Amino acid sequence: MTVKDDSAVEACREVMAAVAAGVAVMTLADADGELRGMTISSLTPVSADPPSVLICVGGAASSRPHLVKGQRFCANVLAADQVAQSMGFAFGEDDPFVTFGWTPAEDGTPVLDGTAAHLLCEVERVVDHHGTAVVLAAAIGGAVTKDEALVYWNTAYYGGLVAVEPGASGAW
Repeated sequence: MTVKDDSAVEACREVMAAVAAGVAVMTLADADGELRGMTISSLTPVSADPPSVLICVGGAASSRPHLVKGQRFCANVLAADQVAQSMGFAFGEDDPFVTFGWTPAEDGTPVLDGTAAHLLCEVERVVDHHGTAVVLAAAIGGAVTKDEALVYWNTAYYGGLVAVEPGASGAW
């Protein structure tokens, strides 16, 4: 049993704010064809072979009930100039699918226009962890279209990051 300690909650928030995260918008067309989307900062690689990722979705998110085995979604990695899309899918009062351009993938999954990259995924498993859905998904396609992705760090957005050690690189 975990005891909830307010100091641990605050420490976790502070530490996690210090971890830079790419900003993505998860989009999908549900079983009724309704478009759904939300801003996420939890797009994480799980395996390179077979290619898979995970995203985390809060239990209160309207997209949560639709993330079931076999559901396809797109992880749209936002470009440095797409703060409005991040805010619109996180807090917007207007329908972001009307406000921002998008194109349907071959299967109808909405892919946002102008992103740095996108990854088409299919849900393989959903694990509930303290009310948050940890969604494990197979990567089934995608593309990189721009060099500069949007990053969220210390409660602010950043773009155009510069390598601190030119030539140092790695792959997952």
